Amino acid sequence: MRPSRWLSAIAAAAGITLLVPAAFALLAPPEMLDEAVALGDGRLALALVSLFAVSACFARLSWRRREEPAEEEPALAVEKDVSRSYLR
Repeated sequence: MRPSRWLSAIAAAAGITLLVPAAFALLAPPEMLDEAVALGDGRLALALVSLFAVSACFARLSWRRREEPAEEEPALAVEKDVSRSYLR
């Protein structure tokens, strides 16, 4: 059974939502962290929910099913004598 594309997208979005704030907390300078704390809990929660939604939509769009091209007819077989005539 093949997993749903939305399920995979939600799992990827959860990973991104956990990874980005953790990287920001570890790598950002203290001044930026102070500014982020000053934004307040509501805005930070809104930023996390927005990050989750955008990353889920992006992941879903990137894993969309590609249409398979129609089967092309194989090239006509060329006789062996004609195809190897340059080796004479």
